[in-house]
Amino acid sequence: MPNKVQHLKQGTIIVLILFLLGWHLALPVDFIRSDLGRHIKNGELVLHGHWDVLYKNYYSYTHPEYPFINHHWLFGVFCYVCWHYFGFTGLSLIYLILELFTFYVFFCCWQRYSSFAMACAIGLLSFPLISSRIVIRPEGISYLFCGLFWWMIDAYQQKRLKSHHLIIGLCVLQIIWVNTHIFFIMGPILTALFWLQMRINKEEEQAVVLQKLFLLLLVMCMINPSGIDGAMTPFHVDKAYSFPIQENSSVFSFFIEKNSLFRSILLYFLAVLGMLLAAVFFLIRREGLKKNIFIVTLALLTSIAALKAERLTGLFIYFWIPLSTYAYGRWMQAETVKVRKIFEIVLVALGIIVSVSVNFNWNQRHSLGIVPGANHAAEFFKREKILGPIFNNYDIGGYLIFYLSPQHKFFVDNRMEAFPEDFFSKTYIPLQWNDDAWSAADQKYHFNVIFITPELSVMNFKFLLHRFMDPAWAPVFIDGDAIILLKRNAQNAQIIKHNEILTDQIRMVPPSNGKRTQIIVFYKGALRK
Repeated sequence: MPNKVQHLKQGTIIVLILFLLGWHLALPVDFIRSDLGRHIKNGELVLHGHWDVLYKNYYSYTHPEYPFINHHWLFGVFCYVCWHYFGFTGLSLIYLILELFTFYVFFCCWQRYSSFAMACAIGLLSFPLISSRIVIRPEGISYLFCGLFWWMIDAYQQKRLKSHHLIIGLCVLQIIWVNTHIFFIMGPILTALFWLQMRINKEEEQAVVLQKLFLLLLVMCMINPSGIDGAMTPFHVDKAYSFPIQENSSVFSFFIEKNSLFRSILLYFLAVLGMLLAAVFFLIRREGLKKNIFIVTLALLTSIAALKAERLTGLFIYFWIPLSTYAYGRWMQAETVKVRKIFEIVLVALGIIVSVSVNFNWNQRHSLGIVPGANHAAEFFKREKILGPIFNNYDIGGYLIFYLSPQHKFFVDNRMEAFPEDFFSKTYIPLQWNDDAWSAADQKYHFNVIFITPELSVMNFKFLLHRFMDPAWAPVFIDGDAIILLKRNAQNAQIIKHNEILTDQIRMVPPSNGKRTQIIVFYKGALRK
């Protein structure tokens, strides 16, 4: 009976923790700047037999035949099916449930490592970083599969899962994973680390099983539309990133840019990183490296990865939960019961305070789906029957693909690896800085419309300023997220006549203090941002 009461209390606490995390994550998606639109369109095209989207730069008119390995196509199928049957709200809800289940899987890994109170405290401390990447992304599947790999191999190690069930289950997961997200390489890595630890621990029978599983997982990585090229993608995809992308920047680059929106959350990341590394260091001093080779290696790999690129902080923080729980649990075993209790109480109190204050705004509107009004620009474009060719910027590519493809092709989209490396350095960047480069590109591609977003760069501000001053172009749509300008020609004459926004009605505010370029439009005494 006491055990049942204890389980009931723990279950209630877990539900409350999941509810609080869900409150953190239940925010609308910034659809205009996210990749979600492209993922949905990918799924639609694949299910309708348009296989070119798997191998070529299907959405581009600048490099339509450029080879592209679509390593996340299956996530697109998932998104399209959810969106088709349940809309954006349903898709957001399903992804939210997936995120909560992922947290629960990693949370459950504490059970043989530490106390329940310690696991709760560490889980609460992870909230600010988990909620820093709430956009619907294929990496969410990777986080879940990382947790399932850990949980299933650990269950096998404890003899709660048979070897053939482990092998079949993880091989199936690996096939799904390699077609869903580029982090699929974590499956073999986790298996190899468990294998190494079992060899060191002299658990020979289990080590042999994991050795076979590791080799099988490498074979499973070949089961994708691009075969061995798809399996090798994680090792060369970074070579395509010649244009500086925010989420690929190292942590330290954000401190150079004093106005970065991410600076405060990255300070918190460094704090939790320090917590983990300190505990691991003392664990090595007390118990030695061999006994903890799995924990130490995984902690170092995920820490280095997160320091290298902001996008990898999500992977780090999910592993941080069981790694920190284990390290602090082992560390506290040598202390008295009283010291352990005090430490747990302090850590739980800190976790509660952090979870409701850091990277969380109680006044923020919580809802599912996409940000209201996100489709206004696309609706205007389609209502006015505007024709291409379209010049667009990098960030709005996924949005345009969702609403306007396949009727329209685009100058660029947010898949850098889908374009030649010199396209960004010799074309995309120069034409926004230099009017001569812009004129040359205009003569080559014959742009009829500019469809872009205001962004956090001086380049974007300068380009917009020059286009607003250019008599060859007329702004016809402006809101806080998208701007549409049309070329002054006979084709666009009537649209411009009824929708033109005069330049004396526009005021531009340069990006500062982590804010995007603001375009303020005055209408007879009123204004709209």
